[in-house]
Amino acid sequence: MPLPHFELSSSQYRLLAEAIVAPVPDPATAEAAQRECLARGLDPDDVRADASELLLLGLVVRERRALALTPLGAAVHYRLAHEEAEQRLAAVVQVAEAADDVSPRLARAVRQLAQGSLSLGEALAEVGGGD
Repeated sequence: MPLPHFELSSSQYRLLAEAIVAPVPDPATAEAAQRECLARGLDPDDVRADASELLLLGLVVRERRALALTPLGAAVHYRLAHEEAEQRLAAVVQVAEAADDVSPRLARAVRQLAQGSLSLGEALAEVGGGD
């Protein structure tokens, strides 16, 4: 079954990222929970606002006064992490291609490493040989 696509805010994604590490205290339950949210870099007001939608979407559940990820929430979190890694890798390849005139060997090694046709060791050996 394909993973549904969700349009979430940056604070909602941040909440999912924190919940992947450990359940996030529900700031609606106690002042101590608000302090813990702050200690984890989360705005308690954002957590309160985001929790209702994430609960409705089935991405988090309330467990013992905390917000924990569901398997669907974890999948959404990891899909975003994967997409961001792909974007960074594509940017690295673009830089390598732009440097093709400066260092063709480096550009070729980075491109092949990004494509998976070279291992890290092979890529390092490729650029160590000079132009």
